[in-house]
Amino acid sequence: MIETDVLVVGAGGAGLTAATVAARLGLRVLLVEKTGFFGGTTAWSGGGIWVPGNSLARATGLPDDSAAALSYIESVVGPGVRSDLAQAFLDAAPRMVDFLASQTAVHFSVLRGYPDWHPTAPGFTPEGRLLMPAEFDGRTLGKHFARLRPALREFNAPCGMMVGLADMAHIPQVTRSWASFRHIAGLLLRYGRDRLRYPRGTRLVMGNALAGRLLRSALDAGATLWHDAPMQRLIVEDGMVRGARVLREGHEVEVRVARGVILASGGFSANDAMRREHLPFPEHHVSLVCEGNTGDGLNQALGLGARWDGPNLSNAGWVVMSVCNNPDGSVTKFPHLFLDRGKPGCIAVNAQGQRFGNESTTNLVEAMHRSGSVPAHLVCGDRFIRKYGLGLVRPGGIGLRRLMDAGYVTAAPTLDALAQKIGVDGAGLANTVARFNTFAQDGHDADFGRGSNPSDFAMGDSRHQPNPCLGPIDHGPFYAVKIFPGDSTTTLGLRVNPRAQVLNAQDQPVPGLYAVGLDMNSLWRGRAPANGANNTLSLTFGYVAAFALAGDSGATA
Repeated sequence: MIETDVLVVGAGGAGLTAATVAARLGLRVLLVEKTGFFGGTTAWSGGGIWVPGNSLARATGLPDDSAAALSYIESVVGPGVRSDLAQAFLDAAPRMVDFLASQTAVHFSVLRGYPDWHPTAPGFTPEGRLLMPAEFDGRTLGKHFARLRPALREFNAPCGMMVGLADMAHIPQVTRSWASFRHIAGLLLRYGRDRLRYPRGTRLVMGNALAGRLLRSALDAGATLWHDAPMQRLIVEDGMVRGARVLREGHEVEVRVARGVILASGGFSANDAMRREHLPFPEHHVSLVCEGNTGDGLNQALGLGARWDGPNLSNAGWVVMSVCNNPDGSVTKFPHLFLDRGKPGCIAVNAQGQRFGNESTTNLVEAMHRSGSVPAHLVCGDRFIRKYGLGLVRPGGIGLRRLMDAGYVTAAPTLDALAQKIGVDGAGLANTVARFNTFAQDGHDADFGRGSNPSDFAMGDSRHQPNPCLGPIDHGPFYAVKIFPGDSTTTLGLRVNPRAQVLNAQDQPVPGLYAVGLDMNSLWRGRAPANGANNTLSLTFGYVAAFALAGDSGATA
């Protein structure tokens, strides 16, 4: 038997934050992770966090108002919003950022030029609330670097070299700008040196930088971390959670807690049965999340009388996905976030060859669900794929021939021939492209308003005029990639109070049990307010839970 103050189940952003903060507050902490890697879905994310009223924005001359932020959240989420949790979030999130900055290796900076997603909602701000983690040197993790979940090679770590938002602006300019050439050459040189000693690059950005910094912080704080150690069941005595049975090195270990258990096991995206029960179009759904997110914490809590905190606007954070079936039988998944579908010269069409939504919006999956356009296809011309890439095809057309041979990309000399190959209506596709090309020329999308919302611009190409999101599809050969609805996170979770305590059917706390991250129902209820909104809930309520267990109200006071 092992005794500790706090047991944290799961090593994503929420679990690592809870473990770090609890340890910094003087508690004995054991964190157990089901898989062989620390970092969870956070390590695959963009890494940003959305924090109204943060001190970093104030320091750069971008003041914010918590009352305005609350109005914005209430307007975006609607009448189902939990105002008690919203207020707890707004109180704790800025403190969380300051705590991490002063006592851990986690540091952020304001990402300028990124607005909230809903400009017509009261309390909207054009910038200042989105924070990004500082670049991180994975070498500082020492032997633990091998246990940090690697970034997605298919997305922003091709061949193991990470590419961040700031780097992407240099890629298309590498042959036109000496500064861009020098920047990319420096990245390649660093990566080459890394590969002499490491299996991947050690320069970490975005979500991998955040996860790496959190891992370093948990280690520095003195938390004990176990990998390959799945929780088997919670231990309950006299109605109170007293610990858990954990499988470690083939043996079941009893872990007893003096304060409580924090569930941060990552939701249920990797649980087929729960997906079928709670997500639309489950037969076509492609999840991006980690293999360990199988609802372990949720099922244990529900078995103790906890309950879901639905209904939500949607039960997951949606992401457009494509899939490549490899010759060895493996599957490569690609999330279409901002590298292709929102750029000028690409459209998404359904089986009728018709567009069904704004391709530059962050949530195109909602339109797929609403219109029944599942699956669908991204369609572009040769100029587009050479300039921007398409899914797994890199800018410059890198990998195009191989991915065509694999059946991932379909190519044809004409739109009609492409329509026949991908099984969509040829006349419908021709009419759609012709109509879209007039929109591109005028700079106005009369059907879906693509590029009329400032939040679309980050998906487009700022150098393209008159609309950074609209460009013609007029030069063959033409290409298509099949896309599916998927998720990068679930939002349906357990009902908790503002201290992150799990609540039962009578809205009373289950003694000794807390839930954070994806095990806690999302404050946003499936309608996120901005970039970084999911990561911020994980870190904030991990922080809140740690303070609650330490018996200190400083997290929300």
